[in-house]
Amino acid sequence: MDCHNYSYYVCIIPDRNKKAFYELFAGKDLFGFILIRRWGRIGTKGQPGKKQRFHKQTGMLKEYERIRQERIKRGYLQVNQTYHKIMNNQEN
Repeated sequence: MDCHNYSYYVCIIPDRNKKAFYELFAGKDLFGFILIRRWGRIGTKGQPGKKQRFHKQTGMLKEYERIRQERIKRGYLQVNQTYHKIMNNQEN
């Protein structure tokens, strides 16, 4: 599977006891373009997620950008993969 875009977001709000992550992957596989989302509480595997298929790359990237903007509006911060790996190792 070819990866076009990958983003990892976290939202930590201690007052609300919220420690959430949101993972967003856009790529191409044998059947066309695919957008995969996964979310949950930091330190867990999270929900199974959601997969969406697209016939055209432009449609996939448009939806990727829409979801990305939605996460930012809801208080999520985008972090890099190194942070993601460090956090997962600390939780285990």
